[in-house]
Amino acid sequence: METHGTHVEDAPTEKARIVIVGGGLAGLLLGYVVAAACRESVSVTLIERALPETPEASLDTRATAISRESKALLESWELWQEVSAGAQPIEDIHVSRSARFGSATLRDPLQDLEPMGWVIENSVLQQTLISSGAVQGVTLLEGAEVVEFSATGDRPVLTLDTGDALAADLVVIADGAHSSLRSALGIGAVHHSPSQFAIAVNCETEAGANGVAYERFTPEGPLALLPIPNTSSTRARYNVIWCAHKERQMELLALSDDDFIEALQAEFGWRAGKIERVGRRTGWPLGRVAARELVRSRCVLLGNSAHTLHPVAGQGFNLSLRDVERLATLISSEVESPTPFDSVERLSVFADMSRGDHEQTIGATSLLAEMLDSPSMLIDSVASVALSALDLSNGVKRGVAQFGMGKR
Repeated sequence: METHGTHVEDAPTEKARIVIVGGGLAGLLLGYVVAAACRESVSVTLIERALPETPEASLDTRATAISRESKALLESWELWQEVSAGAQPIEDIHVSRSARFGSATLRDPLQDLEPMGWVIENSVLQQTLISSGAVQGVTLLEGAEVVEFSATGDRPVLTLDTGDALAADLVVIADGAHSSLRSALGIGAVHHSPSQFAIAVNCETEAGANGVAYERFTPEGPLALLPIPNTSSTRARYNVIWCAHKERQMELLALSDDDFIEALQAEFGWRAGKIERVGRRTGWPLGRVAARELVRSRCVLLGNSAHTLHPVAGQGFNLSLRDVERLATLISSEVESPTPFDSVERLSVFADMSRGDHEQTIGATSLLAEMLDSPSMLIDSVASVALSALDLSNGVKRGVAQFGMGKR
């Protein structure tokens, strides 16, 4: 992407200016897709205070699970071939309960042989989107921050900490779960206070990679191991997301690497082999957020500013990809209008198209997270029986797996 310091060039007058605030994966992806589809009629500027640094240590990367539907979208945007070499296929998903009977694998023997999903390191996606956006002419303002936002005039105006001001035909707000621009617009959000907190860390095990993702339900929340790309044939690497209550999370973050490995091995077990090394640990609260509105005059919410999900089913980024497709389709039709983006009613088509998907995905993941956090012995017993039944029923297994693969 073209990178500038303090000077912001005006968009050509014949082009509509789209400003994306937030350079996470959703914002970067929308910038690329829109610029590629509408390069002759749209000028895309992306503002990001600080892009994540590419980790130097192989065990310090973070990763994202990609569903089959999301892979198909990346293919349609001609991005899959750029990232596929760094994608680890998920051939099966093993689900179990800590200290309880019952386990299941979600691979349906009647399905085709295509992987159930893929795991891609965030740094690979990020660098691909930045370089691909550069080819399409996306202007990246890295190191800039929006300090003032006005959406009361004919067009929204964003003032940067550099002193520059940008007037936009459309502002896409993708600045995260605690979005300051969402608040500036007066858009409320439903916040669910976290009862669980997460730890993200990568680990290396002595067993060779087998393409299996693991989800283990513990009394305090799910523990997931996602296989990530690895060049060793005798070692496997996993991206670990460990959900627990706050006190337990703080204890785990404070442990030495050796003590943390011991705790992780004790909680997860030995299905993936002996855990030999771990990378840098990070933690965050698992609060859930859903914006009450997605659209205002010339403004649209995207990504975590619109919805932040519990990671239990790995659906957050996949939902954002579907939002990118819907919004990019709307933008492509709007730029054909003599006065693009001037109608809230037309922009509301995006919200209308997204509402059912959001309600279904957020509802399903929230219900599952609450059930797994419940101390109820009845729920605990039913869950164990359900896992055993799931492993015996190809029909039920197929339905659960298809939800995870993105089929609606």
